[in-house]
Amino acid sequence: MKQSELQLIETHLESWYGGDFDGANELRAPERLRAGPSEERARDEVEYQQTLEATTEVLDCVPLPPSTIRCDVAYSNSLNEAVQKQPAVVSQQFGVEDGQLLFVAGPYLEDETLTASFRKFANLLFPAEYQAACVEEPNFQRPICAEFKLAHLEDWASWHRIEEG
Repeated sequence: MKQSELQLIETHLESWYGGDFDGANELRAPERLRAGPSEERARDEVEYQQTLEATTEVLDCVPLPPSTIRCDVAYSNSLNEAVQKQPAVVSQQFGVEDGQLLFVAGPYLEDETLTASFRKFANLLFPAEYQAACVEEPNFQRPICAEFKLAHLEDWASWHRIEEG
C-alpha cells in the first residue's frame, strides 16, 4: 500500500467525521460524488458526527488487490468520552484508484454498545422526543439526534454506569 493511499483514507475520515463534507467529497472519484437527496443525507450525517465530536484513527491496513484496502478504524465520540470508554475499532474497506476514493464499505462507524445503551435510556425516559429526533435506520442520523444526545449526555452517562454495574 502506498503512503499516498493511506493519506487519502486518513484525510477522507478526518474530513467526514470532522464536519467537512465538501472536503470529503472532493476526494471521491467524479462518478461517485453525492448529489440530490443523497447529498442532503450525507451532509446531515457529517453534521451529526461533527456535533458529537467524533474522531477516527486509522490503525492497521491491508491491501486487497486490485484496488481495495481494508483498515481497522478506531472511532469515538462524546458518548465514549462521557463514560470514559476506549474507541470502538471497526473494519472498513476503501476502494482507491488513481488517487481518488471509489467507495467506503463496512459497518457504520459507531460504538454499538453505547448507541444501544443511549437508545434504551432515551426510550425509557423520553420515548416520543427520542423517536422524533433520532431515526431507526442504518448508516444515518440527523443533526437533531446529536443535539438530543448532548442535551441528555450527563444523565445518560450516570444511568449507563449504574446499568453496567
